[in-house]
Amino acid sequence: MVQPSGTSSDPIYESDAPEVSGGLSTYRNINLGTTGVSVKAAAGQVYGWYLFNNAASARYVRLYDKATAPTVGADTPKMTIAIPPSSAANVSIVGGIAFANGIGIGASTLVADNDSTAPASNDVVVNVFYK
Repeated sequence: MVQPSGTSSDPIYESDAPEVSGGLSTYRNINLGTTGVSVKAAAGQVYGWYLFNNAASARYVRLYDKATAPTVGADTPKMTIAIPPSSAANVSIVGGIAFANGIGIGASTLVADNDSTAPASNDVVVNVFYK
């Protein structure tokens, strides 16, 4: 049962009220490819994502710990997320994943870190939730 705001010293009751600031930021791209993108140019954390692969074969989204836009195929990703054909990959991470330098993102068609094969237009759709 949710108590009205201010009726309890328990912070869970206070957090139920909608806020207009202080929440997560969202990065959205409906055509992610091998041209790397800087999501955040300073240290941050990724708290989750919704990724969709519109293609008939797997696509690979790469997250980089970098303050500038990554070079997909040359820079080493911090994470590689495989997305099966015509499928989505979704996760919510309560504590977040720390990125010391910045948050970068890119995608390719093959799993190898040095792959720079670009997905076709609108193959990879991404929404990343970060601070």
